[in-house]
Amino acid sequence: MKQNLFIAISSVGFSIVVTLYLLINIKQSIDRFTNQLSEFVKELHHQRHLLHQPII
Repeated sequence: MKQNLFIAISSVGFSIVVTLYLLINIKQSIDRFTNQLSEFVKELHHQRHLLHQPII
């Protein structure tokens, strides 16, 4: 792992390696946030549906 990191830094430069690392981590965080937001919206739709059911 460390050797691959050193090879990447020497090939493209430290700032590019750090930028790629941050972009990958940000993408993973955005993906998790999107999934959680989607689940929240589904739950809101479900709760709304339950509230609008006629009372028998």
